[in-house]
Amino acid sequence: MTDYLELKLKPGGERRQYATELIHRARGFVLVRFHMLSGGGPPDLPVTVPPGSVSLGYFWSRRPYNLYRWRDPAGTLIAHRFDAVTDVEITPAAVTYRDLVLDWWVLPGDVLLEEDRDEFEALAAAGAFSDRDLAAARAADRLVHARYRHILDEAARLERRYLAAPRGSAGAATPPRL
Repeated sequence: MTDYLELKLKPGGERRQYATELIHRARGFVLVRFHMLSGGGPPDLPVTVPPGSVSLGYFWSRRPYNLYRWRDPAGTLIAHRFDAVTDVEITPAAVTYRDLVLDWWVLPGDVLLEEDRDEFEALAAAGAFSDRDLAAARAADRLVHARYRHILDEAARLERRYLAAPRGSAGAATPPRL
């Protein structure tokens, strides 16, 4: 099911659109699911994404980052990715945001890796970002480094809350279907 759009606006005006499934939308927050049919992975990171994997996207209108939780087809967690973002707008049909280039990955084993710092610094030096954009990117950097474990715990709670299947006859919750 692809009933909700994720619209990413890149520096320089490029617009990327992803058809997703709306899981939950509330004031200032949306959770979506994206099916990664072809698999792959980031070229410079030790992350392999098998075909059929799923990404859950967490977007908050008042936070300078978003979060993706990637799971393989069996439901095993692959990795997390944070993106520095600004101007997040959540509507009944789509979540739109401006990408500020900086990304952080949390790999199994609690390894935090930063991605695209050089690209961000080059764009900042070229004047591609406003002072407000730079402040948002700095805030995202501080928050991710200081609080990523807490944010991941929050995402896990949200996942259990909004993706939990009905309780079985024995009263135990079944794992979420991604």
